[in-house]
Amino acid sequence: MPTTRYTVSGTTADGQKFRPSDWTERLVCFQPAQLKRYNGHLKISKIDGIKSIVFDEQLEYACSFTYERILSFAKTNHLIVTEEIINK
Repeated sequence: MPTTRYTVSGTTADGQKFRPSDWTERLVCFQPAQLKRYNGHLKISKIDGIKSIVFDEQLEYACSFTYERILSFAKTNHLIVTEEIINK
């Protein structure tokens, strides 16, 4: 069944590196209670040297607050968001 994977890059639409450098950790609280809710649907990655948040559409059901918060943050800060269809 196909699912959508989103990547929020630490690069702005005008090509600038987003600051502060720990924005991913600040945005996504990795507390033990949250980790259970994320259940493998979200991870922080470095892609081509740029910090990014990668998550799939199932995060919306696992933790809708985090899902909406990430997308809202990306939009407000003009971060690049890509979508990819993954066949599982």
